[in-house]
Amino acid sequence: MEHIVQAIYENGVLKPLGKLDLGEHQQVQIVIQADAPANSNQQAEPVDPLEGVRCATGIADLAEHFDDYRLGLRSK
Repeated sequence: MEHIVQAIYENGVLKPLGKLDLGEHQQVQIVIQADAPANSNQQAEPVDPLEGVRCATGIADLAEHFDDYRLGLRSK
């Protein structure tokens, strides 16, 4: 079962901002994904909006002739 809950980190403790449907002493695994840098002097890593999007085209380098493929002027 997976839950996504916003939390805030204060004094060394993660505090959920919403109710958790968990039993007392239930063990969980936590994956940390920061929304924004805690310190304004830090810059957030650039986010690639296509990260994780993959498809098999059979084309070694789509960028080399992008417009040709996009406009249907070149086949695989």
